[in-house]
Amino acid sequence: MTNNRLIVYQDFVTRGGSSSYPKDLTAVLVDRDGTAVEFGFKARKRWQAADARGNPDRLGYATRFKMALRSDAPQTDVTRFHGSLSRPDRRTVKKLISDCLGKLYRTALEEIDATSFRGIGFTEDDIRWCVTVPAIWRDAEKQAMRDAAAEASMPSSEERLLLVSEPEAAAIYCALTPGTLLGPTRPEGRLDVETAGSRFMVVDCGGGTVDITSYQIRTDGLETNRLAEVGIPDGGPLGSAYINQHFVERVLADRFGVEQLKALTVSHSREIALLEDRWEEQKTGLHSETTPDGTPVFTGSCDIEVPGRLWEALAESTRERLTEEAFDDPYHLVLTPEEVTDLHESVVGRVLETIERQRRSVIDHGTGNGVDQILVVGGFARSTYLRDRIAQRFGGEVEVLIPQDPAVAVLGGAVHFAYDPSVIWERRSKYTYGYGCSMPFREGVDPEVRSFTDSEGDVMCNNRFSIMVRRGAPVPVDRVVARSIGIPGVVAGAGTVGIPLFATFSDDPQYDDEAGVELVGTVSADVSGSENLRSSEHRLDIYFAFGGSEIAVETRDRVSGARRNATITFTELYGRHGKAGN
Repeated sequence: MTNNRLIVYQDFVTRGGSSSYPKDLTAVLVDRDGTAVEFGFKARKRWQAADARGNPDRLGYATRFKMALRSDAPQTDVTRFHGSLSRPDRRTVKKLISDCLGKLYRTALEEIDATSFRGIGFTEDDIRWCVTVPAIWRDAEKQAMRDAAAEASMPSSEERLLLVSEPEAAAIYCALTPGTLLGPTRPEGRLDVETAGSRFMVVDCGGGTVDITSYQIRTDGLETNRLAEVGIPDGGPLGSAYINQHFVERVLADRFGVEQLKALTVSHSREIALLEDRWEEQKTGLHSETTPDGTPVFTGSCDIEVPGRLWEALAESTRERLTEEAFDDPYHLVLTPEEVTDLHESVVGRVLETIERQRRSVIDHGTGNGVDQILVVGGFARSTYLRDRIAQRFGGEVEVLIPQDPAVAVLGGAVHFAYDPSVIWERRSKYTYGYGCSMPFREGVDPEVRSFTDSEGDVMCNNRFSIMVRRGAPVPVDRVVARSIGIPGVVAGAGTVGIPLFATFSDDPQYDDEAGVELVGTVSADVSGSENLRSSEHRLDIYFAFGGSEIAVETRDRVSGARRNATITFTELYGRHGKAGN
């Protein structure tokens, strides 16, 4: 029974003990050799002290760097690198992620070992691990996360190390955990998990990303407490950290001047970062109020103390203006209620657009029914402005619910998923997947330049896209898509052949080189049993499973009869912003 599972997590004290959070800060401090020496909030505190002294030990500090794993991450992203890490490459980012996972792994093992009594406890081999990832991550980034976990000495097998998307974990937690949730006007409510076929959307609002996916409670005839994904995962870089970024790019640029802010960002980077931290402290404690029509607004000003060195670096005219705006109080920067509201709306407005897009996706790719409830989770869900705006926009059509502690939902759901991954029995394909091959030439349809005559005298078409699963299609976790493909003769010592795997947002791609089709990766198939065979008729059976958190592939060499797991070497999937891009 799920209510008999005990989930334990650690509270981390933030910002000098003023608040706590169930997750540590994504931050790493490295020494001059690049070795990680501190993590989380402790890393930030130690870096601030070192930076104040001019960083004599040449330390490096990085935070919010998970999204930098994507090679196409925008340069204006919220990722922060300082000191010796000021110019990291993607390899460095992978190492930082591996360092964090290694710290987590060792800490967890120490905690588990401490719970044993007289030798009765758990060993490393008894433990299944689960790593949460953003729903918008691509196959290559999931593989990079798995590789980073392996470098951190975590188990590498798919049975011992699971990946789960963050909104999926939150959905599991709220569907399986007894207890109350908060509705839009703060009464107690419950997520409907008793009505077969009821649907709900999970809006996971974190610091860097907002991930959204929709689910359906078990249909008639299925075991209780089973979920099916009914919407294509969506989201983007819309987390609370982007409000902070807009604070710098908009408010500070307005107060200091664009050119002076650029100069100060270089000459007084520590003070600018400290000013951003002080805004974050203020922002966390802000509470919006609703007008009679339900619109949330901030009614009070926000007063932020400006670091002394930064204040003295400002032009005299700037200091005089800021002092006047702060009611004759120097060393202070005051934001009006309208500015605070606008900063929040700059991010929240786009979150609402993404929720609306998800609602349409559920209808377009489902049975015509929408969602009954919207569940808002994640650390950003603590924002009253975000919660009230979602309730204002969608509360008249669906029920908006929030867990009592929305920041815990992803953590708890990941534990439930590790215990029983079958809780998710069906997902939706984010892409149309397939491979390139030759097919009979279609007169009047296929371009003549693609035609050729094969050894049998048949007119064929090159580079046709053979679809294995379409975008938005339901894919049960146990469904296997089987194909039989021809392979050329295999020379001695080769051992494997590579089979390209393609993906696109298009529902009906025709060719593997058309616009929008991207090479996802290459499947390495073991054909060692067919070495030196020259038969052009030699074929390979390939089995794809698209319903899991990651793509799984097996191949069978018909000559040797051996069926083996295959590996996929993923490439970067560019061109993602198509008609249904995230």
